[in-house]
Amino acid sequence: MIWHPLVWSFWAAAASGSLLYALAAMRSMDVVANWAPMQADAGQLRRERHAESAALLGQGSMACLVVAAVMGLIGIAMVWHRIIPGAMCGTGVLQAMGIVGPRAMFFWGLTITLLYGWWVMNGLDDHHPQGVLIPTSARLLVTAAPFLALALVHSWQALMRVDGAPPVSCCAAVYDQVLDDASTSTIMARLTPAAVWGSLVGGVGLSTAALSIATRIPGRRLGATIAAMAIAWSMLGAVCVKHVWSAYYYEVLSHPCPWCLFLADYHGAGFFIFACLAAVSLEGVAFWVADHVYGTHPVLARPADRRRRTAAWRILAGFTAFTILTLGAAIAWRLRNGVWMDGSF
Repeated sequence: MIWHPLVWSFWAAAASGSLLYALAAMRSMDVVANWAPMQADAGQLRRERHAESAALLGQGSMACLVVAAVMGLIGIAMVWHRIIPGAMCGTGVLQAMGIVGPRAMFFWGLTITLLYGWWVMNGLDDHHPQGVLIPTSARLLVTAAPFLALALVHSWQALMRVDGAPPVSCCAAVYDQVLDDASTSTIMARLTPAAVWGSLVGGVGLSTAALSIATRIPGRRLGATIAAMAIAWSMLGAVCVKHVWSAYYYEVLSHPCPWCLFLADYHGAGFFIFACLAAVSLEGVAFWVADHVYGTHPVLARPADRRRRTAAWRILAGFTAFTILTLGAAIAWRLRNGVWMDGSF
């Protein structure tokens, strides 16, 4: 274990969020198993109290877990590399953590995504006194349990591996991979332009769909489509940041290391860039949830439609901010130097 204040802060937030989540999940299990809205006996009244308390506990749990996830990201990106021999950024920290480090990040992302979808559904349910979404909301809350457990287990294993870890090569490994692995470099050289154009075309399509939805042009349900487009675009955007856009911040080619963008040397640009990608993905999920409620629960059609349009505006804002931070930096370089980073005019 790393004996660092940020580690203990991370575990304090994670433990608080997990405890609140466990209490909320136990109450939600009673709702999932025995919910009977047509009855008015003592058991149903108890389940209604459980549903209300689970909603409050779940909101507190989500807040604590988001804080824990952000502190973990800050630790990897900006803090813990200082106590690992040879580490210069988050790349070195993840090298010291081994495979369990990326796994922990993956399961934290899944957990936050599920809880965000639950939070959106729970907020829509507050607009109707009968609580028509309570059983579905309870099932969605319980679904996050295994992913949270895996996130905590892998986080513990990752931080245990860092304590006393041998020296790492960090960004030197990135250069070695680029210089030595000719086949991989050739493949990436061919795939990167496709990823860039896919990101640009997909972003334009996604923003156009979001704008049309936000201005109430379409009447069809497009929840799954918008969510898939948002997540796919975010993944392509992350690839482009690593292999293309980061070069305009580093002012050097062949350094596909996204973690250096989080350092103070580059004004923490990575936090803003990847926050835009995360916001687009989460709002895509929110749009999907709201669109499902819009189509299946007519009594909640109006608040669900408002939430769809809110998600569409946020997707558009996230795409715009990402474009300014990435393509804007590239255009600024082009105007300053007269060429692109690869030397083309």
